[in-house]
Amino acid sequence: MRRVLTLGAALWLLLVPAVGRPAGAALGDADHQPPPPQTDLDGDGIAEDLEARLADAAPDERLPILVSHEPNVDADTLARAAGGLEQLHRFGIVDGFAATATPGRVRSLARHPQVRRVELNGTVRATLDAATDDFGSDRAGWVFGVDGAGVGICVVDTGVDPGHEQLDGRAPIPFFDAVHGRTTAYDDHGHGTHVAAIAAGDGTGGADAARYAGVAPAAAVYAAKVLDQNGSGSNADVIDGVQWCAAQPGVAVISMSLGSDGASDGTDLLSQAVDAAEAGGDVVVVAAGNAGDAPGTVGSPGAARGAVTVGALAPWSAPSGSRGAHGVYLAAFSSRGPTADGRIKPDLAAPGVRIMAAQAGTTSGYVAYSGTSMATPFVSGGAALLLDAVPALAPGEVRGRLEGSAQARGPAGRDSDWGAGALDVPSALADALGASWISPSDYPRVRRTSGIVADHGSWSWTFEVDSGSLDIPIAVAVAIDGALACALQLGPNCWRWEWSPDLDAELTDPIGTVLSTSICPASNDPADAEPRCGAGRQELLYAMPTVAGTYTVTVWPFSDSPNDGKGGSFAVEASAGPLGDGLMRPTQAWHLSRPSAPCTWATSTRPRTGAGRPGPPASRPPSWTRTAVPSRGRRS
Repeated sequence: MRRVLTLGAALWLLLVPAVGRPAGAALGDADHQPPPPQTDLDGDGIAEDLEARLADAAPDERLPILVSHEPNVDADTLARAAGGLEQLHRFGIVDGFAATATPGRVRSLARHPQVRRVELNGTVRATLDAATDDFGSDRAGWVFGVDGAGVGICVVDTGVDPGHEQLDGRAPIPFFDAVHGRTTAYDDHGHGTHVAAIAAGDGTGGADAARYAGVAPAAAVYAAKVLDQNGSGSNADVIDGVQWCAAQPGVAVISMSLGSDGASDGTDLLSQAVDAAEAGGDVVVVAAGNAGDAPGTVGSPGAARGAVTVGALAPWSAPSGSRGAHGVYLAAFSSRGPTADGRIKPDLAAPGVRIMAAQAGTTSGYVAYSGTSMATPFVSGGAALLLDAVPALAPGEVRGRLEGSAQARGPAGRDSDWGAGALDVPSALADALGASWISPSDYPRVRRTSGIVADHGSWSWTFEVDSGSLDIPIAVAVAIDGALACALQLGPNCWRWEWSPDLDAELTDPIGTVLSTSICPASNDPADAEPRCGAGRQELLYAMPTVAGTYTVTVWPFSDSPNDGKGGSFAVEASAGPLGDGLMRPTQAWHLSRPSAPCTWATSTRPRTGAGRPGPPASRPPSWTRTAVPSRGRRS
């Protein structure tokens, strides 16, 4: 069995380790079943993830639960009606509370007419250089003269290390600690520091600091520590963290690089907390998850209606791993929609493969990680730049600008793999400011087709690479139509799940050399920070082109058990040079054109922070007039 999908039902911090299995696609419960959804499918008032625990729980076992209830209902009254609950913890941001209860009292609560749902208070666990260039965040700063100043980003994670050079200029960092109750910022795991620096590292310090600056280097950083030194905590602690962030007057963006296995319909209590924060005026950016590449793998809180949910893609000019150069593709680990109630998620994709950023516990060290955790702060920083440029934007408008300016990838329109497409920060700013002289960021051109391969057959497709594009890597993704199927049944339980049909692919250059084959290795390559296999739905090919001419993609069925050469249908997307797709995106209200006359630059008088970062000074074209805009109503 070449591909195994064995997922647990816990909530994960969305980081893919450089070596070993991805933290969001791991061995799960004893039966190795796909995780139960985080929704109440049978309408009995108990979410399916809690139902699974109840089935095996002893009568006197205390289960950690979350209870959502009608407004203006007293939690103590509900607890007494259920026969008594322990460790009762109320929330202010949502109508609900956390507690522990025996199975009988859980069922009693679920039958109460004022209780909406009882769910499992699951375990929460810890799941820029080329990327900032590729996706325009570096360009956005000097072209538009915005850097996130005056906008607060609250990172809900493992904390932050204020001693790292990317963050030490912010001390003291406003801090909430749901784990140990400390008041001074720290990070005893490291994940929170990494993502905070991607969003808002100030780029000042030693020789590498400017190279690894964050997307919004002047944004204020707030931190809510909800995960311990092992990267684990509880859903209730995350809700408390969101509640604290939403109450901070300076916060406008909440960044959450965590998520859960098991599809959610967005009505769980954590998703409700995200929706409440968004309704209160904050942009809430959430990781889609690392449980891809099968459909229906976006959990909580990524399924929240108010969340800007982010998938992970590869930055095309990033340093290559041992498998060769990598182009633009959606990472195999990146979770896909739709949500359990059929909505499209994620909303867009951002860099999340081999992202170099601050390493906690050092003053100037940097480390590369992959995951939708890394993609999330890219969007959080982009949202801060938008709010710096146009403070009156409401959260829904920020989302609309980010989605409407995204570079098209995947099928036409929004889809549940890519959402609206790939993040393009300068285009989002140009859209918001009506800057017709700004063109989209240069991405490798995308070609897309679909095909069907017969049982035991073969299918081929070609595309051209010109002589001027030999320094631009090729990436080819084959998305297979099909479904998860049990590959190893032992008694009543399935121990191994595999995508069916199982297809393989290879990329051949114009002289017939095979450059890449989409085999699934038995273990991750230690030199590459991304596993190549999810459920087996997506095959990846990547290589640096060797000569100009016609490149060939060949697809064929895997011949061994359990699919035994079964063919099927699929979509193919190839990313290769030249740069720029030349496509007008219909959601944009501005024209993709530059001024006919050369631009001259007039220095802006707008105060700047973060001195020492490279690049031109803050400036505008001579015709630019920045006008004051009223507050959009967020806390200030």
